[in-house]
Amino acid sequence: MSAQKRKNELLVISQRVMRDLERHLQAMEKAAEQISSGQELETIDDAGYHIYLARKDPKDCGSRAEAVLSTMNYDEFYRLLEKAAGEFGLCLEVETKMEVVLPEAEFEENMITGGFEKFKGLAVEHHNECLEELMVAVCFRLKERGFAVACVPDEDVIFYLPLDQ
Repeated sequence: MSAQKRKNELLVISQRVMRDLERHLQAMEKAAEQISSGQELETIDDAGYHIYLARKDPKDCGSRAEAVLSTMNYDEFYRLLEKAAGEFGLCLEVETKMEVVLPEAEFEENMITGGFEKFKGLAVEHHNECLEELMVAVCFRLKERGFAVACVPDEDVIFYLPLDQ
């Protein structure tokens, strides 16, 4: 597959993911708008999403709010990506490659065979370049909309929306 075709495909898939995230993002935008207009977090309709305030000084509840935060379980976010990719015939599981890194033998002076004295173990990683590219495409679309996102694999995806001050 050509690089341009792959890029176009990922852009279309990322649009689909954004459509699936729309309600979540709108709830955050509405919360940010209400907080900016002086409404308290407790009175905001969060539409069933967990929405938090980020403050300059987290210990001081009276300090000015900087942003609205929300989280999504990483597995749920991955399922959104996988579902959208599957609709376009791209199977993320098939794209996953296992990489094994073996330690190198160490040869010293007057040794006939090498040893593994400093052996720290072997590393086995799953690597999915397509998933990484898709996540970058989704993050780019979120950035265009004013959001920042951080993915903590096997934990959470954190959405961050700065408040207009």
